[in-house]
Amino acid sequence: MNSKPATNRANDEHPNPMDRNRSIMWARYHMDSDEWVSLAVKVTRKPDEAGVQKPSVVTMALMNCHGETVLECMIKASQMVSNDEVAQHGVEYSVMYNAVSYEQALNELRSKIDGKTVVAWDVNRLQETFKELDEYYGVPVQKWTAHSAQKEWSRFVGHTRDVKNGYELQPLPVLGMSAVDELRAVKKVMSDIAASSQMNDELAGGKPGWTAEFYRPKVNPSDKLKGFFGLKS
Repeated sequence: MNSKPATNRANDEHPNPMDRNRSIMWARYHMDSDEWVSLAVKVTRKPDEAGVQKPSVVTMALMNCHGETVLECMIKASQMVSNDEVAQHGVEYSVMYNAVSYEQALNELRSKIDGKTVVAWDVNRLQETFKELDEYYGVPVQKWTAHSAQKEWSRFVGHTRDVKNGYELQPLPVLGMSAVDELRAVKKVMSDIAASSQMNDELAGGKPGWTAEFYRPKVNPSDKLKGFFGLKS
Protein backbone atom coordinates (compact mmCIF):
# COMPACT_ATOMS: atom_id res chain seq x y z
CA MET A 1 0.00 0.00 0.00
CA ASN A 2 3.00 2.28 0.35
CA SER A 3 4.00 2.05 -3.31
CA LYS A 4 4.91 5.23 -5.11
CA PRO A 5 1.84 6.62 -6.91
CA ALA A 6 1.67 6.87 -10.65
CA THR A 7 2.52 10.17 -12.27
CA ASN A 8 -0.40 12.56 -12.62
CA ARG A 9 -0.90 12.79 -16.35
CA ALA A 10 -2.65 16.18 -16.30
CA ASN A 11 -0.16 17.58 -18.80
CA ASP A 12 0.71 14.35 -20.61
CA GLU A 13 -1.07 12.64 -23.43
CA HIS A 14 -3.87 10.43 -22.17
CA PRO A 15 -4.94 7.51 -24.38
CA ASN A 16 -8.58 8.60 -24.04
CA PRO A 17 -9.13 12.17 -22.74
CA MET A 18 -12.86 11.50 -22.43
CA ASP A 19 -12.15 8.77 -19.89
CA ARG A 20 -9.89 11.07 -17.91
CA ASN A 21 -12.55 13.77 -17.89
CA ARG A 22 -15.17 11.28 -16.72
CA SER A 23 -13.05 10.50 -13.68
CA ILE A 24 -12.60 14.21 -12.99
CA MET A 25 -16.35 14.72 -13.08
CA TRP A 26 -16.86 11.66 -10.88
CA ALA A 27 -14.59 13.20 -8.27
CA ARG A 28 -16.11 16.68 -8.58
CA TYR A 29 -19.57 15.19 -8.30
CA HIS A 30 -18.63 13.69 -4.95
CA MET A 31 -16.83 16.82 -3.76
CA ASP A 32 -20.07 18.73 -4.34
CA SER A 33 -22.09 16.22 -2.33
CA ASP A 34 -22.49 15.46 1.36
CA GLU A 35 -24.31 12.21 0.63
CA TRP A 36 -21.32 9.86 0.67
CA VAL A 37 -18.93 8.23 3.12
CA SER A 38 -15.73 6.22 2.67
CA LEU A 39 -15.11 2.83 4.27
CA ALA A 40 -11.97 0.79 4.95
CA VAL A 41 -11.41 -2.54 6.68
CA LYS A 42 -8.00 -3.85 7.73
CA VAL A 43 -7.42 -7.51 8.64
CA THR A 44 -4.39 -9.28 10.08
CA ARG A 45 -4.47 -13.06 9.70
CA LYS A 46 -2.60 -15.95 11.28
CA PRO A 47 -2.82 -19.73 10.85
CA ASP A 48 -5.06 -21.84 13.06
CA GLU A 49 -4.16 -25.33 14.30
CA ALA A 50 -4.83 -26.74 10.84
CA GLY A 51 -2.60 -24.11 9.23
CA VAL A 52 -5.51 -22.19 7.67
CA GLN A 53 -5.17 -18.42 7.74
CA LYS A 54 -7.91 -16.89 9.90
CA PRO A 55 -8.70 -13.29 10.91
CA SER A 56 -6.78 -12.32 14.03
CA VAL A 57 -7.04 -8.53 14.31
CA VAL A 58 -9.77 -6.59 12.49
CA THR A 59 -10.22 -2.82 12.43
CA MET A 60 -12.72 -0.70 10.53
CA ALA A 61 -13.03 2.99 9.80
CA LEU A 62 -15.72 5.18 8.29
CA MET A 63 -15.11 8.76 7.19
CA ASN A 64 -17.63 11.37 6.08
CA CYS A 65 -17.35 13.60 3.02
CA HIS A 66 -15.62 16.32 5.07
CA GLY A 67 -12.76 14.01 6.00
CA GLU A 68 -13.98 13.49 9.58
CA THR A 69 -13.68 10.03 11.12
CA VAL A 70 -17.17 9.04 12.23
CA LEU A 71 -16.25 5.49 13.24
CA GLU A 72 -13.04 3.67 14.09
CA CYS A 73 -13.30 0.35 15.86
CA MET A 74 -11.57 -2.93 16.53
CA ILE A 75 -13.36 -6.26 16.60
CA LYS A 76 -13.00 -8.30 19.76
CA ALA A 77 -10.47 -11.04 19.05
CA SER A 78 -11.54 -14.64 19.51
CA GLN A 79 -8.00 -15.57 20.56
CA MET A 80 -4.97 -13.93 22.13
CA VAL A 81 -3.23 -11.41 19.91
CA SER A 82 0.18 -9.87 20.32
CA ASN A 83 1.04 -6.20 20.65
CA ASP A 84 2.90 -6.48 17.35
CA GLU A 85 -0.27 -7.62 15.58
CA VAL A 86 -2.25 -4.70 17.00
CA ALA A 87 0.58 -2.29 16.14
CA GLN A 88 0.21 -3.23 12.47
CA HIS A 89 -3.18 -1.53 12.53
CA GLY A 90 -1.88 1.81 13.81
CA VAL A 91 -4.80 2.40 16.19
CA GLU A 92 -4.84 4.19 19.52
CA TYR A 93 -5.01 2.09 22.68
CA SER A 94 -8.48 3.49 23.34
CA VAL A 95 -9.71 1.77 20.16
CA MET A 96 -8.18 -1.52 21.30
CA TYR A 97 -9.59 -1.26 24.83
CA ASN A 98 -13.07 -0.46 23.49
CA ALA A 99 -13.19 -3.35 21.02
CA VAL A 100 -16.70 -4.39 19.96
CA SER A 101 -18.29 -7.53 18.58
CA TYR A 102 -18.45 -7.95 14.81
CA GLU A 103 -22.24 -7.70 14.82
CA GLN A 104 -22.09 -4.48 16.84
CA ALA A 105 -19.60 -3.04 14.38
CA LEU A 106 -21.90 -3.91 11.46
CA ASN A 107 -24.85 -2.26 13.19
CA GLU A 108 -22.83 0.90 13.80
CA LEU A 109 -21.70 0.96 10.18
CA ARG A 110 -25.26 0.62 8.89
CA SER A 111 -26.47 3.34 11.25
CA LYS A 112 -23.78 5.83 10.23
CA ILE A 113 -23.93 5.04 6.52
CA ASP A 114 -27.70 5.62 6.67
CA GLY A 115 -28.40 5.35 2.96
CA LYS A 116 -25.38 7.37 1.82
CA THR A 117 -23.19 6.33 -1.08
CA VAL A 118 -20.17 4.32 0.03
CA VAL A 119 -16.74 4.87 -1.52
CA ALA A 120 -13.90 2.40 -1.01
CA TRP A 121 -10.45 2.21 -2.51
CA ASP A 122 -10.79 -1.34 -3.83
CA VAL A 123 -14.41 -2.46 -3.92
CA ASN A 124 -13.63 -6.07 -4.83
CA ARG A 125 -11.25 -6.38 -1.88
CA LEU A 126 -13.82 -4.80 0.42
CA GLN A 127 -16.51 -7.26 -0.65
CA GLU A 128 -14.17 -10.25 -0.34
CA THR A 129 -13.06 -9.12 3.13
CA PHE A 130 -16.60 -8.71 4.42
CA LYS A 131 -17.57 -12.10 2.98
CA GLU A 132 -14.63 -13.68 4.83
CA LEU A 133 -15.54 -11.91 8.08
CA ASP A 134 -19.26 -12.73 7.79
CA GLU A 135 -18.44 -16.41 7.43
CA TYR A 136 -15.82 -16.34 10.18
CA TYR A 137 -18.09 -14.63 12.71
CA GLY A 138 -21.16 -16.62 11.69
CA VAL A 139 -23.42 -13.88 10.34
CA PRO A 140 -25.38 -13.94 7.06
CA VAL A 141 -23.17 -13.00 4.14
CA GLN A 142 -24.24 -9.68 2.64
CA LYS A 143 -23.08 -7.81 -0.43
CA TRP A 144 -21.70 -4.32 0.08
CA THR A 145 -22.37 -1.88 -2.73
CA ALA A 146 -19.70 0.77 -3.10
CA HIS A 147 -17.88 2.89 -5.68
CA SER A 148 -14.23 2.20 -6.38
CA ALA A 149 -11.85 5.15 -6.04
CA GLN A 150 -9.03 2.97 -7.37
CA LYS A 151 -10.94 2.42 -10.60
CA GLU A 152 -11.40 6.16 -11.09
CA TRP A 153 -7.80 7.02 -10.17
CA SER A 154 -6.53 4.37 -12.60
CA ARG A 155 -8.75 5.68 -15.38
CA PHE A 156 -7.60 9.22 -14.59
CA VAL A 157 -3.89 8.25 -14.71
CA GLY A 158 -4.46 6.36 -17.94
CA HIS A 159 -1.72 3.71 -17.88
CA THR A 160 -2.74 1.01 -20.33
CA ARG A 161 -1.49 -1.06 -23.23
CA ASP A 162 -4.93 -1.15 -24.77
CA VAL A 163 -7.82 1.08 -23.66
CA LYS A 164 -10.28 -1.62 -24.70
CA ASN A 165 -8.82 -3.89 -22.01
CA GLY A 166 -9.06 -1.24 -19.30
CA TYR A 167 -6.47 0.65 -17.29
CA GLU A 168 -3.70 -0.69 -15.08
CA LEU A 169 -4.82 -0.55 -11.45
CA GLN A 170 -2.76 1.97 -9.51
CA PRO A 171 -1.60 1.65 -5.87
CA LEU A 172 -2.87 3.97 -3.16
CA PRO A 173 -0.14 6.16 -1.62
CA VAL A 174 -0.79 5.74 2.12
CA LEU A 175 1.12 7.46 4.92
CA GLY A 176 0.39 5.25 7.90
CA MET A 177 -0.95 1.81 8.70
CA SER A 178 -4.47 2.33 9.99
CA ALA A 179 -7.81 2.07 8.22
CA VAL A 180 -8.21 5.79 8.90
CA ASP A 181 -4.91 6.47 7.12
CA GLU A 182 -6.26 4.60 4.11
CA LEU A 183 -9.40 6.75 4.08
CA ARG A 184 -7.36 9.95 4.31
CA ALA A 185 -5.37 8.80 1.31
CA VAL A 186 -8.57 8.02 -0.62
CA LYS A 187 -9.93 11.48 0.17
CA LYS A 188 -6.71 13.08 -1.08
CA VAL A 189 -6.80 11.10 -4.31
CA MET A 190 -10.39 12.17 -4.92
CA SER A 191 -9.52 15.80 -4.16
CA ASP A 192 -6.52 15.69 -6.48
CA ILE A 193 -8.63 14.33 -9.33
CA ALA A 194 -11.36 16.90 -8.74
CA ALA A 195 -8.84 19.75 -8.74
CA SER A 196 -7.36 18.75 -12.10
CA SER A 197 -8.05 20.59 -15.32
CA GLN A 198 -10.22 18.81 -17.83
CA MET A 199 -8.69 18.13 -21.21
CA ASN A 200 -10.36 20.13 -23.93
CA ASP A 201 -9.27 18.91 -27.35
CA GLU A 202 -11.20 17.72 -30.37
CA LEU A 203 -11.82 14.33 -28.80
CA ALA A 204 -12.67 15.48 -25.30
CA GLY A 205 -14.41 18.66 -26.32
CA GLY A 206 -16.52 17.22 -29.09
CA LYS A 207 -19.66 15.19 -28.67
CA PRO A 208 -20.64 14.27 -26.02
CA GLY A 209 -18.83 17.41 -24.86
CA TRP A 210 -16.80 16.42 -21.80
CA THR A 211 -15.77 19.98 -21.00
CA ALA A 212 -15.78 22.07 -17.85
CA GLU A 213 -18.87 23.87 -19.11
CA PHE A 214 -20.79 20.61 -19.22
CA TYR A 215 -20.29 19.85 -15.53
CA ARG A 216 -22.97 20.99 -13.10
CA PRO A 217 -23.02 20.40 -9.33
CA LYS A 218 -25.54 17.80 -8.27
CA VAL A 219 -28.78 19.05 -6.82
CA ASN A 220 -29.79 16.17 -4.58
CA PRO A 221 -28.85 12.56 -3.78
CA SER A 222 -31.30 11.15 -6.28
CA ASP A 223 -30.02 13.27 -9.15
CA LYS A 224 -30.39 11.28 -12.36
CA LEU A 225 -26.90 12.25 -13.48
CA LYS A 226 -25.57 9.48 -11.22
CA GLY A 227 -26.15 6.86 -13.86
CA PHE A 228 -24.89 9.11 -16.63
CA PHE A 229 -21.60 9.64 -14.84
CA GLY A 230 -21.17 5.89 -14.46
CA LEU A 231 -21.14 5.86 -10.66
CA LYS A 232 -21.03 2.10 -10.28
CA SER A 233 -18.40 -0.18 -8.77
